[in-house]
Order: sequence, then structure tokens, then C-alpha cells
Amino acid sequence: MGFIVFIGVLLGGVLGLRYLRKREIEAFREADMSVFEDFKATRDEKLIDPVKVKAQSYLAATSSSNVVTIPTADTIQPHSPVYELKKELFSAVYRHFYGNLEKVAGEDYRIFVDVPLEEFISVRQEKTGDQILKGKTISYLLCSKADLSVAFGIQLRGAGQEFNRQFEFLKSLFLQIEKPLLDFPLIDNISMEEIREKLDFTVSPLARKCPKCGNEMLMRKAVKGKNTGKTFWVCRGFPGCKGITRIGRFQ
Repeated sequence: MGFIVFIGVLLGGVLGLRYLRKREIEAFREADMSVFEDFKATRDEKLIDPVKVKAQSYLAATSSSNVVTIPTADTIQPHSPVYELKKELFSAVYRHFYGNLEKVAGEDYRIFVDVPLEEFISVRQEKTGDQILKGKTISYLLCSKADLSVAFGIQLRGAGQEFNRQFEFLKSLFLQIEKPLLDFPLIDNISMEEIREKLDFTVSPLARKCPKCGNEMLMRKAVKGKNTGKTFWVCRGFPGCKGITRIGRFQ
């Protein structure tokens, strides 16, 4: 009787151990598959293009509803610049000077403002010399009404070394192209009389007839006396002919 009880206990123990082992294996398999599924889901999420998902979601929302959906901040394109027309052309100083210059010389010349130097000056030697003219302009360029040939230039000069360097550069250019260059201060109160006096030769900047004898006149600068440094139109027949005309009080 005791032997049968022993065998029953032993058999029950073996069956219990087998049952526990089976449960342990099943639990391990379940846990292992869970980890695998989590890993697979994570991998699939990494392969998904978030931009594509957003675009698909946006299209689906707008196509299935009449409600306008505002895109998120990262999909909004930057706005184009907003342009506005200025109330007036050029600065006040340029407009004031242009108005008076037009009244004085407008009948004889076409007046152009802020003309790039490369539009009427070319460099014959080095190709790289063209780069020197890039970005440089002259305040006013007066041209013949008949063929737009250059008559002379006018530069408004401000104070400071930079303005002086610009004007010296322009002087050297106009000396080479053999055209007159005048300058006025960059101020807002230059009168028509001041412009007219300095443009005393607007009919022809390079030639003038003597009012006394009709002979050709030449530009000459006084080198002595009370008029030293001042420029005059002097008759070619001087001193036989006393035809002399002062050119501008500012020179």
C-alpha cells in the first residue's frame, strides 16, 4: 500500500514538473514574439516618410471635407516680398536740382540722371578694365537732342574723402574722352541762376563765337592778377580783340 502511494506521489511530481516546464516554455515563446513584434513595429516606423504621411493626411482631409485646413508651420512656404511704388522719383536734392537744370538747359539737351559710366564709356586696353566702371555712375549726363551724343556731365559732390575720390576719378575719365565735367555741391538750395552761370556755354560746351568779332573763342584760365584761377572765354584774336567772357563764378 505504501509503495502504491509512493508511486502515485512520484508520478504526480513528474507530471507537475512537466506541466510547469510546458508553461515556462510557452511563456518564453510569448515574451519572445512580443519583443519581435515591437522591434518590427519600430523598424516600420523608421521607414515611414513623415513628410509623405503629412501630405497624404492633408490631401485626405481637404478632399473629404469642405473645411479649409491650414498647413502646419513646417509646410508653409515663405512669403514673396511686397513691393510698393515710391511717392516720388529720386531724392529731394536730385529732384530739386533736376527741375532747375531742366529749366536752364532742357531746351538744348536731353538730361539723364544717375547714368552708369559703362553706358557711355568703354575701355580699349585690358578686358579687366571694364570692371573698374562697374557700379559707378554720374549724377547727370547732358546729351544732344539730335543723336544723344554726350555733351557734358554734372556731378553732385558731397562732403568727405569718398566723394572727392569719386569726383577725381570722373575728372580723369572726362579728360580722356574730352568732354567737360561740372560739379555742384550736394545741397538742396542751388538756384537756377547758379546753374545758368556755371552752364554759360550750354549752346556748345567746346566752342563759342566772340560777341565782338565773331571769331572762335578759346577757354583760358587766368594765371595772375585779381582773376587768378578763374576761367574765361577768350577771343582767338586776343589781344587785338578784347572779346572776353567769364565762365561761372564758382570755378
